[in-house]
Amino acid sequence: MTAIDIANHEQLKASNPKISAFVAASAGSGKTKLLTDRLLRLMLSGTPPEKILCLTYTKAAAAEMAIRLSRRLGEWAVSSDEHLDAELTKLDVPTTA
Repeated sequence: MTAIDIANHEQLKASNPKISAFVAASAGSGKTKLLTDRLLRLMLSGTPPEKILCLTYTKAAAAEMAIRLSRRLGEWAVSSDEHLDAELTKLDVPTTA
């Protein structure tokens, strides 16, 4: 297993909404993607968005999170079933396939 494989595996584990995770990493390391993935997994598991509290340190980070979530959900809304299944598989979410 390469260092990238290990990092990807650790990011997938940290995005699991069923566990607590503390993430500390340098800029550009994927923290926002990890948090976005975690939020998507929470919503896909049935958690209503209004029940989710997601904190960031800056308004810019909060805006970036909103943009990324909206973009992903918008892409998924018009995706083929195959593409959507592939995206959900990347998030470790069960699919219909």
